[in-house]
Amino acid sequence: MQTIETVLESNDEIAIIEAVGTHIWAKKQTGDLNHFELTFVYVDIFEAAMNEGGLHYFFNTESGDFAKEIIQAYKDINATKTATLLTKAFQLFTVKYTSNTEDRKKVIEKMDEKSISGWEDLDELFFSEEEEDVVNLIVDYIRNNKSKFMN
Repeated sequence: MQTIETVLESNDEIAIIEAVGTHIWAKKQTGDLNHFELTFVYVDIFEAAMNEGGLHYFFNTESGDFAKEIIQAYKDINATKTATLLTKAFQLFTVKYTSNTEDRKKVIEKMDEKSISGWEDLDELFFSEEEEDVVNLIVDYIRNNKSKFMN
């Protein structure tokens, strides 16, 4: 089994993320994750949902159950632009946000076009080249907290 020090010797940021992710997902099956590992997971959940179908997809799936935790995770890795973007998307709900997927789907079905269009605008911002380099930020987060990973 690799150590975090060995993993962090790589110059390939994707390889670092994949190695840490593999360890975390295996650990998740057998034990509790610490705050730092959960931060990694929340960022991973959001990135995957965005790549699958943007904010509409995110809020319509179980991924959206963790919106508040995901916003905090982005703050924790210093991805303030992404945290702000997600906060703006969260605020487009015209009723109190629910972390229950089925209840949230019902709310989304009744949302007006302006809110949905707002999500689409935020999707474009998320995928624009001016946005943050989350890969670099999560690797920095791992490096700065290496004693909390792969142990």
